[in-house]
Amino acid sequence: MSTQDLWTEDLAWQAQRGFELGSALCTCDGFYHTLWGSLRLAGLNNTMKGEAPVLASLLAPYLADNVRVMIGGSADPGVLCGIGRIYAPHLPILTVIEKCRAPLALIHEFAAARGLECRTLKRDLLELDGSELWDQIVLHYTPDFIDIRLRGALFRSLAASLTPGGILVCAGMTGAEIPFDKRPDMEAAFFARAVAALKDTPMADLARTPGFEQRLRSYTAGRTLRRLTLPTTDDICETLQDAGLRVLQKHATSRARRLLVGMDVVDTSSIIIASAG
Repeated sequence: MSTQDLWTEDLAWQAQRGFELGSALCTCDGFYHTLWGSLRLAGLNNTMKGEAPVLASLLAPYLADNVRVMIGGSADPGVLCGIGRIYAPHLPILTVIEKCRAPLALIHEFAAARGLECRTLKRDLLELDGSELWDQIVLHYTPDFIDIRLRGALFRSLAASLTPGGILVCAGMTGAEIPFDKRPDMEAAFFARAVAALKDTPMADLARTPGFEQRLRSYTAGRTLRRLTLPTTDDICETLQDAGLRVLQKHATSRARRLLVGMDVVDTSSIIIASAG
């Protein structure tokens, strides 16, 4: 199997297996890990693919052999594969840390089938104590799922887990302020879009079952709430600096989206690189 094939995802398998593992193991709000793969397969969640060229460019100065890289939080093998493609052929020493067992099991199965070296650890990122250090830590939208009151503690925990001169790569959604009174309309719009998109996937039959629909409504509610409380790029930079990290680079990609009829917003995907010391 070529290097490219090693890091190529099988979205149909991930959707089906992710649903099975999520149903058995995921206790997260909104059945997040149960449905993530299905929605990626339907084309509704695929941020890593669009950000990969920018991320590769920003990381280029930091690539080296045998770098210890920790991926902090991951819903499926997507971030692992994105990082693997960027770092190849440098053979990074990869660790994925996630507090939910479902994505860890999925990533473990994926890596084992490809013969990829990747350690998985069930830990809460807020509880890291610096007993293990990494050269580089990658967060791909992980802060979006952390209560705003805990983001400072998150970055302090991660700063303590970096080697001197190590870097933290933080990607997340930033920007658009959306009125809370639009929440019901936004939920209904995303739910309808998801139902339509799932009809054209191998998950179509399962998606028509009442149990799947109930879970999708719960997922939609959580997704919408996260988009009502987005920080700005400056907010994240300030929190990183308060945690003792030095911001080295920041890159923001804006996009116009129509959330509802008559409601166009501009939101931003931000990638920030910060250094320990």
